[in-house]
Amino acid sequence: MKTFFLSLTLSMSLLLISPASFALGKLGHQVVCQLAFDHLSRHAQNKLTQLLTSIPKNHQDLINHYNYRKKGTAISFAHACTWADAVKRVEKFRTYSSWHYMNVPRSETSIKANACRQDCLPQAILHHQKLLSQKTAQSAWQQSQALFFLGHWLGDIHQPLHISFASDLGGNQVKLTHLSTKCSNLHWYWDECILYRGKHTKDKWLQLLTAQWRQAPAENGNVSQVWQWADESFQLVRAASFNYCQVDSQGTCHQSKQEVQLPEGYMEQYQQVLEQRLLLAAKRLTGVLEASL
Repeated sequence: MKTFFLSLTLSMSLLLISPASFALGKLGHQVVCQLAFDHLSRHAQNKLTQLLTSIPKNHQDLINHYNYRKKGTAISFAHACTWADAVKRVEKFRTYSSWHYMNVPRSETSIKANACRQDCLPQAILHHQKLLSQKTAQSAWQQSQALFFLGHWLGDIHQPLHISFASDLGGNQVKLTHLSTKCSNLHWYWDECILYRGKHTKDKWLQLLTAQWRQAPAENGNVSQVWQWADESFQLVRAASFNYCQVDSQGTCHQSKQEVQLPEGYMEQYQQVLEQRLLLAAKRLTGVLEASL
């Protein structure tokens, strides 16, 4: 137990200095999960809120610390959805590191069912949805962990670069030049910096996406469609305008230059795409939670 708390304390300090990597940023996860929560039935909201009360104090502290909030602040579902990133450096949870993304060969042209068998993002969604549904077989804290993982995975699978290639670490090694932003690589840019310009706060994002909720296509949140969700992201990163890779006549997506300059209008074009990805993530999460809680 003493070793666990030492590891937990160390991980919290490292999170303050470590750059984003394979993780839709805090704001993205908070937006997806808050939007989903707001559109759950009252019955599902009550069940979810009850699960939030089972979080041990050390994990409450970890979530608040990760989100730069005061110790003892009440944990919302929006903030709990960042827990999967907050525990990355806690030894007990390191096994989940590869569950945040999915790598495929550069010759693949689409994501097919069971394209990965274990320890990858689509399988993570299937696994934790099943655990969340098995209420009688586990403690409230175990069920809460499944809930937090599931909320997090739905955000990650809709960030396009979480379905990509290992050779450049999903765009983490694609350096950006001539940008007035702290995000120095393409993956980090998509995780965080693209979210902020023009819509700087969670409230503004929620207002924008809530206004679009009724007009957006209906989604039942059937997790059997998880491979389709992954393929949506994969097709986005394969597009030439995404500036991630170049597709040859055989369909192989060759690694981009190690340094790229995003063209004028990239932010405006793809911020609209990301809006729809966040909206889809929230709609699908709402459906998954209604069926699972």
